[in-house]
Amino acid sequence: MKVARISPERAIEVAQIPEPVTVPGTVKVRVERCGICGTDLVARTSPNPRWAVGSVLGHEIVGTVAEVGEGVAGWAAGDRVALYHGSPCGRCEMCTSGRDYLCLDHLDSALGHGVAQGGYAEHIVVSPALLHHIPDALSFDQAGITEPLAIAFHGVNKSSAKPGDAVCILGAGPIGAMTAAALKARDITDVIFIDPNPARRALMAKSGYRAVDLAAVQADGAAALGERRPTAIFECTGHVEAAGLAVELIAYNGRIVLQGVPKAPVQISQYSVVQKEVEIVGSASCTQEEMEEAIGHLAAGRVRAEDIVTAVVPLERADAMFDALLDPAGDQLKVLIAPNMPAN
Repeated sequence: MKVARISPERAIEVAQIPEPVTVPGTVKVRVERCGICGTDLVARTSPNPRWAVGSVLGHEIVGTVAEVGEGVAGWAAGDRVALYHGSPCGRCEMCTSGRDYLCLDHLDSALGHGVAQGGYAEHIVVSPALLHHIPDALSFDQAGITEPLAIAFHGVNKSSAKPGDAVCILGAGPIGAMTAAALKARDITDVIFIDPNPARRALMAKSGYRAVDLAAVQADGAAALGERRPTAIFECTGHVEAAGLAVELIAYNGRIVLQGVPKAPVQISQYSVVQKEVEIVGSASCTQEEMEEAIGHLAAGRVRAEDIVTAVVPLERADAMFDALLDPAGDQLKVLIAPNMPAN
């Protein structure tokens, strides 16, 4: 079958590999869409041996059940599905304490993270425990953001934000945009973005959000955000200075949710954290229940994937889209790869 994988030159190349085999207890899925995640962008050029040459990335997967292995009940060929990103080990401290979405060994089973094949492929074989039904009314382009939207809902759940709160999102990239959509689905609408990219600010403004330039905030601080300091801030950039900025901007007794992953340690003013009694929480992954919540909001029209997905491309254009997403001045937001789409 055809896949897009990491080449010796650390690009994304199209290649042929053997078709995966459905064995007892597994399901083969024809991949209809697989989103490009920020983790994938890092993996392409990362020196981490986990992402070796030949790795097939991609974990934001929706598709159609193609084959059902022996012993699998409740699923049939033709079922339309969204995939959770990996199977918890069931043995580690997080799994046995009821927080299996934080499984300490999750990378060994996570789709597209260097061990298990990912979704930049025509087919993938997975455990049926990863499958979630998607309704016929949702197109694959719409359902293609299910997994990252669930990540966004997880962050919103960690924030304790409620209707009427002033909220700020650092970064108008995919997770920032989906965080805003998740907030809106919860009737939290006083949301402002901070981003240096004018194209992405324009996309957020088109969706009805306020968006300000980072330079304006650096010059004027919280005054650039308007009359109210935010009581919740989502850090969705992974920039080393973003957490410090969030501490500067947050209101007293506010909560900061860290979703970005900087490449180096960050510095914050502990004095400000103490004086303001700021809460800082991390947000990683999502739960199976949040996957269902994401599907429900998409199906009900409370989240519009059309406002977030900016391109759907075949495998042959994956590498070019990686470059486009890494361009600080680029206008792409969320890109879905369609492995079974013809190249021309």
